[in-house]
Amino acid sequence: MNEDNLNIKCELISDDEFIGSSEFDFDKIIFDLNSQIDLLSNQTDCLDYIVAIASGIVCGILDILWVGEFDLAHGRSIASDKVDSFVKNTAEMSEGKTFDDVKSAVQALEKHFPIPSDGNTSDFGGGKQHHLRDFAHHPTIVGLAFSLLTQFTEKSYGTDVNGSFITVDVPEKSKSFIGKDIPEKILMGTIIWFFHLVSDIAGSSSTAGTTGGTGIPGPLLALAKEVSAIPFFKNIKVDDDMSMSLFLSKLFNGTLMMKRDEKGQIVKDSIIKFDLRGELGVAVELCKQAVPVVANECFVRAFYFIRRLAMEMKENRIGCFADMKMIDWDTVKPLNNPTIARMLTISTGVFTVLDIGEAIATQKYWVSINYVGIGRFAVAISSDVSWGLKARDVKKIRGVYENIKHQTFGKTDANFYKRIGDDMDLQMDKLGLSLEQTEILYNLEYYKTFNDIEMTKLPVTGEVVKELKSEWLNEWSKFISNGFESFTQISGAEMHWYSIDELQERIAANDPQKPWYRLILLEAMLFEPYYPLGTEKDKKGNDIPSKKYKHLNNPLCSFRKGEGDRFLDEQFTGKYCKQGYVKRLRKSYDKRMRELSEVLKTVLTSLTITAVIAIITVVSAGAFAGPIAVALVGSNFAGLSGAALTSACLAYLGGGAIAAGGAGMLGGTIAIVGGGAALGIGVGAGVGGAVGSAGLVGKKNTIMQSAKLLTSVREIFLNDEHDIEFSNSVYEQYLQNITEIEKGLVELRLKMDVAKGKEKKEIAETIKKAEESVEAMKVARKNMLRFNSSFAEGLQTQQ
Repeated sequence: MNEDNLNIKCELISDDEFIGSSEFDFDKIIFDLNSQIDLLSNQTDCLDYIVAIASGIVCGILDILWVGEFDLAHGRSIASDKVDSFVKNTAEMSEGKTFDDVKSAVQALEKHFPIPSDGNTSDFGGGKQHHLRDFAHHPTIVGLAFSLLTQFTEKSYGTDVNGSFITVDVPEKSKSFIGKDIPEKILMGTIIWFFHLVSDIAGSSSTAGTTGGTGIPGPLLALAKEVSAIPFFKNIKVDDDMSMSLFLSKLFNGTLMMKRDEKGQIVKDSIIKFDLRGELGVAVELCKQAVPVVANECFVRAFYFIRRLAMEMKENRIGCFADMKMIDWDTVKPLNNPTIARMLTISTGVFTVLDIGEAIATQKYWVSINYVGIGRFAVAISSDVSWGLKARDVKKIRGVYENIKHQTFGKTDANFYKRIGDDMDLQMDKLGLSLEQTEILYNLEYYKTFNDIEMTKLPVTGEVVKELKSEWLNEWSKFISNGFESFTQISGAEMHWYSIDELQERIAANDPQKPWYRLILLEAMLFEPYYPLGTEKDKKGNDIPSKKYKHLNNPLCSFRKGEGDRFLDEQFTGKYCKQGYVKRLRKSYDKRMRELSEVLKTVLTSLTITAVIAIITVVSAGAFAGPIAVALVGSNFAGLSGAALTSACLAYLGGGAIAAGGAGMLGGTIAIVGGGAALGIGVGAGVGGAVGSAGLVGKKNTIMQSAKLLTSVREIFLNDEHDIEFSNSVYEQYLQNITEIEKGLVELRLKMDVAKGKEKKEIAETIKKAEESVEAMKVARKNMLRFNSSFAEGLQTQQ
């Protein structure tokens, strides 16, 4: 075994060892939220997509070749036969005898189950329309209500030929069909009414079994007719010359889509009545269309189930039936998960595209479209989007806790710095903070926020905004106090809030000449208040980021960084560090952020400026190389002056000191005079990944932490402390990290070659992030080498 493989440092921290309340264990909360996001995110891989597409294609072909066109006449014919059989069976059941045809069955039912509103046939437009216009002939809840109302009021209800709602008296000859007391009225308004509707389904006794007769409207048409009687809907026009009432009447009697021959005569077969039998005919055709849609559903779900079951059996090494209990059936079952939702969206989408494509290609359009397939595709999209929205909501919650964690200095931050020190054999006091120093940091953040509140001056809403900001500050200070033990991971730790005078005393008692004080000034400078401090419930009971302080994030009311920096400079610099030190830190940090965030843009800008100066310098025979170098990058070396500053700047532009592989002072001069300024322009990008063993983090946090660390090293440990040894140790650590990550990338790529499914996808994503990080680290390494060695060059000149 290679001895290098034995030099592994591993640290396991159990959740059970966490000190304090789990409410403040942000690492665990974020980990749990990440697990939720993983469950809410689809894990579809290439094979899943291929099978989903193939299923959509196969079932789409089945729809084209077998289902064919939507034929309402064919469906209505099948429904009519079923209706005739139903009417006969009902009549035989009620009469206790057999009927030879549907006509005699209808006659028997009409005789024994009459309703009073039949006497108002002429009031509702005659025999062909009164079943539609008389609401008591509607097989709906509304129809039942009007049937009962007729029994108690002796009036019939419906619409006239113009679609207006009317009420007419029941004629004397029909009043015998109205009950004499309440029980009889209810009986006649419900049971008798139901069997009368059964007699009317197949038409009247004179037309049933021959012409098809005037049936009753189906539930959909009945509902449309009832709604059309409402004044608002009554005035709606289907087109320029057809009212809603006329449209429904034509649809009911079959003349809406009728055709005429060359002589102008009506083509009899083109008259298709959309009564209850018509609606049942639609259902028959839709059921036929549903066959390939259901088949597609079965294919996709069956594949998902079989494949996931096989994967679970392989992973758990199932060897016998008793081992099946080890399988996670929630993962295997093909429902209620985002992966199956995505597969069904793909398969139904392919099915629908083929279906609509065939309809357009054959120019059959609406009669060739599978409406069940379109409906299923819409449902699939809705389900897929719903999973995405759920994941998005959880990501918002995670963002809240990530922001709180970022703005809270605790054990995690201390460990971050401590690991750097451990890896570089440095003492903890280089970058870490003690418990009291951490308290000082929180107090600085408190007074910085308090000052922002005091300086808030807005017309009209000023007092309201100040009150809201004060409420946030009070809530935040309680949050820090309650979570202090959890943040610091020190049992029994309590947060102390000091007055300004007490705070100054605590600072003085902790030797503020050391780097820790300037470090917390940097931390306090970067602190930005008024972020959400937790979550709240929405109307549906779901957790969402708290919106209590959202108004404090608009440009007029938000925290002003400039005012915060001014306050820190005014109150806490000038005694233990130079006056305006925070301003210097801000300038350096912002520059690091720009370098990290806009590398390419910065390179192009720097090249342009340097090229212009190079021309000027060539013309002046290099006489001004030193001053130009200082003008270009002198602000980076705040800890040097005179000849030392010039030497450092020339070395920086030359790519670093000669001992570190650069061209040194001479290289700087050559770079300017010779026009090769691109070799010496430093536009470092970020550390890109966590330093030491902290691991890789997200891009946004990587940039922020990297900018902070680079600012610390440059401004505090080099320009202030002239600590070349520390800075070089950081550089060496960068090199080691890059090497380790690149080794890990090789191993991950080999592992990905044999991985499958979800594991392969996760490895690929890890590789992508690691590659981005290591590339950024290489740029940072180069930038740090150049700065460190150039500073050392200037320091030697000074000595």
